[in-house]
Amino acid sequence: MPSFGLDRFVVFVAPSDGLTDLDDRVVLTNWDSELIQRAMENDFYHWSFVSDLRASVLPKSVSLRNTLANGVDTNNRQLAEYLLARGYDAVVHLPTRSSNGKTGAVSFSGPRSMLEDSEVMHLSYVAEHAFERLMHIIDDMKTRENPLSDREIECLKAAARGMNVSETSRKIGITSHTVNYHLSNAQKKLSARNKLHAVVNAIQQGWLGPF
Repeated sequence: MPSFGLDRFVVFVAPSDGLTDLDDRVVLTNWDSELIQRAMENDFYHWSFVSDLRASVLPKSVSLRNTLANGVDTNNRQLAEYLLARGYDAVVHLPTRSSNGKTGAVSFSGPRSMLEDSEVMHLSYVAEHAFERLMHIIDDMKTRENPLSDREIECLKAAARGMNVSETSRKIGITSHTVNYHLSNAQKKLSARNKLHAVVNAIQQGWLGPF
């Protein structure tokens, strides 16, 4: 919400299977790829700063700078300082629930001081409506037949997380040759020029699940 001085957002949804990996919970964000990679490497979901926000059932506005200055244990100061250097100071966490039973949260952040209560209320209203619409869009996507096999989805999700073929092979428990076979099949099914193009097409169609 640039008009609030908050230029970054992320939408989380609570998976029914209880997964806590960042890319299993994020359905929409404008975070850049470097930040996403750092967050995944540093167990963002269990970072104490994030855990405190998640524990709140009410909208909550905090300042990361003040949290560090007050000596509150964040158990990941390096990531906190990286975020501050990139302008992620003010954070507002807005718990949400849709009419189709999905729960989650919308979070905004940016280089400004903590939000006033009136601003938080305004953003909470926006977040509820955006989350409601987004959950119904995702449900509509699921009604379309997914041409990808489970293995092809696994391999594409690994590629989306920045894993190479060898890393994907070790993670999934198949040979590198088989990984390439599944990626090649996925590319053909999605009429993709290369692996990256296949990942983008699959995400746009909602065929990799929550991302």
